[in-house]
Parts: sequence; C-alpha cells; structure tokens
Amino acid sequence: MKKWLRYAKLYAWYQSENIRSLAQYRSDFLLMILFTIFSQGCSLALIGIIYSHIPAVGGWTMWEVLLLYGFLLFSEGSVNFFFQGAWKVAGMIREAELDRFLVRPVPVGLQLLAARIDFEGLNKMTIAAALLFYSFRRCGTVQSPARCMLLLFFLIQACIIRLCMVWIASCASFWMENGRNSLNYFVICLGEMAKYPLVIYPPLLKGLFGYLIPYAFVSYYPVGYLAGKSGMAAGAAGTPLVCMGMVILSNLVLKRGLLRYESRC
Repeated sequence: MKKWLRYAKLYAWYQSENIRSLAQYRSDFLLMILFTIFSQGCSLALIGIIYSHIPAVGGWTMWEVLLLYGFLLFSEGSVNFFFQGAWKVAGMIREAELDRFLVRPVPVGLQLLAARIDFEGLNKMTIAAALLFYSFRRCGTVQSPARCMLLLFFLIQACIIRLCMVWIASCASFWMENGRNSLNYFVICLGEMAKYPLVIYPPLLKGLFGYLIPYAFVSYYPVGYLAGKSGMAAGAAGTPLVCMGMVILSNLVLKRGLLRYESRC
C-alpha cells in the first residue's frame, strides 16, 4: 500500500509541474478552450441535424446516442488530461527521451504516463459530464442512486479501456525501426465511428469494435444496458473482464517493449 501511495504522490507532483509549465502560456489555453467548444459543438450539431429528420437510428433515440457520445468524449478527455504521455511514447523513443526515465528509481510506465498534460482533455471532460448528466435524465431510464453508481462504474472502466487502447498502440513503437507510429491516431479515428450505435454497422465492423479494438465495451454495451436495450446484459457483464484484460495486456506490452529498447543517442 505504501508503494502505491508513493506512486500516487509522484504522479501528482509530475502533473503539478506540467500544469505550471502550461500556465505560462495563457493565450494558448484560451484558444484551446475555444477550439474544443467549437469542434464538439459541430459534432453535437451534426447529431441534432440527423435526428431532426430521423426519429431513431437503429432503434436508438437522440438522447441515447448523446449518452453514447458522452461516454466516448469523457474517456477520450480523461486520457488527454490525466495520461497525455501515453500519446508521446513514439516521440520519446525516437528522440531518446526515454533514456532519462530508465535511470530513475521510478517505474518507467508511471513516468511516461505523467510526462505530459493537455487541458483540452479537461475541456472535453467538462462538456461530456454535462452531456452525460442531461442525456441520462432524458433517455427514459430509471433514475435511482444504484443506476447512477452503475453509470459511474461503467464510465471509470471506459476511461481505463480507452487508456489501454492508446497505450498499446503507442508502445507498438518499440517494434518499429524508425520509431514513427500512427497507430494511436488510427485507434482514436475509429472512435469517431463508435459515437453511433454498433447495430448500424456491417458484421466486419461489429467484430472489429467488439473484439480487436474493443470500443463496444467502452460505450455501446454499457450505454445499451443502462438504456434498457435487449441483448446488452452479457456485453455489460463482460466489460470488467475486458477492462482487466486490457490492463494486463498493456503492462505486458510495455515490459516486452522495454526489453527491445535501444538508445538512439
């Protein structure tokens, strides 16, 4: 327990230093807020336009899709704000920044995850929290403390799975000769498709989202279960197992990758 408390304190210290660094550029921070509001506003406007002409898509109402959108946006924002370093693994390998992490008496994974912070993620989380609160109330589900706790439970798992997906894709850089890697951006781009119900996609994409890149367990199954959709119980029950499996796989990929690492200095 003492070891994990120490790691938590180190993580908080790393992030406080990152915040102090970013606080020096206030104009960038304000522009980031405006850009996030504009980009997410456009995405929400598109959903509104679609549902102004179509009452339901694949049996999902507008509020249910917005709940789906909220899960994905919040999980994306949590990775950007709390664990932005997961995106930077390829650059650190290419520029030999990883060398200084290897000589410190602190786990390399902790240092990598806390190496960066991005306030755009905090903006996304704020927008997503408002969206989750409002859409959950409007999508017709039973409002109870137990239901709200279940939503929070699913949301935490969504954030962990999303982080592991980016982490595994980024750590693939250890196996690439030139250190350049766009797999993490590919994973996030696929997430744009996951903002709509999985039921509207052909079997190939359903299999991709359900098993290879498990976006279905980030939002589709949890939201479908919360919304009372049929056939969602098994997927929702399997979400904790997928979450644990992704954590184990992420740890394994990092350890194997570090064994292959060679300094580029």
